[in-house]
Amino acid sequence: MTTGPRRYLAGTFPIPTGEPRTVSRGRVPTFARVLLVIVAVLVGVAACADSDGEVVDFGATPGEDAPRVPADDGVDVFAVDPPAAVPPVDARLVPGGWPEAAAFIAREAEAGNPTLVNIFASWCGPCRAEMPMLLEARDEHPEVTFLGIDHLDRLEDGEAFVEELDIDFATIHDLDGDVAFAVGGRGMPTTVVFDRDGRLAGRVVGELTETSLAQLLDEVR
Repeated sequence: MTTGPRRYLAGTFPIPTGEPRTVSRGRVPTFARVLLVIVAVLVGVAACADSDGEVVDFGATPGEDAPRVPADDGVDVFAVDPPAAVPPVDARLVPGGWPEAAAFIAREAEAGNPTLVNIFASWCGPCRAEMPMLLEARDEHPEVTFLGIDHLDRLEDGEAFVEELDIDFATIHDLDGDVAFAVGGRGMPTTVVFDRDGRLAGRVVGELTETSLAQLLDEVR
């Protein structure tokens, strides 16, 4: 089933009550990042792959008019300049962006572990709905490292979200939306997997289903 596009404007984000909320701290994402948090037209569950090695997408995929983004041609975390510090495996909403997330994924890849990255926010209803399934999958797949990215969210709201849902895998507080930009997240939530070589191997835009989550994990096992 196809639905109309929802647009996320700079500085204003949807929350479950339908009321707008303005970003605190006076920091507004750049136009490029804002462009990548526009939710594309949902086209149901689909999968697409390309012989050139492009990222495999499961679930909601961009509409025909959606612009391509660099991540559509793949992402290699080892090509990212490392940050001053790499978030620990028990990180709890440490401040950071793509350099920190990429360094985390790279460290896990060097240890032989693929990584699943879930981009969530307290104002995102589907993020809340899919989280119990993600936590269950984490317990069932100890060979895969899980990393959560709190996206364009107030820190206090992210902390409440993490505590309420008992999210105990590593999390990064990404106030500027750097990670979503880097992995080509066109909507919320977005979930991606990186293989043991540190390369983006699969992506789901929109709420996960048992099928799409299993397909993601199959890409890196």
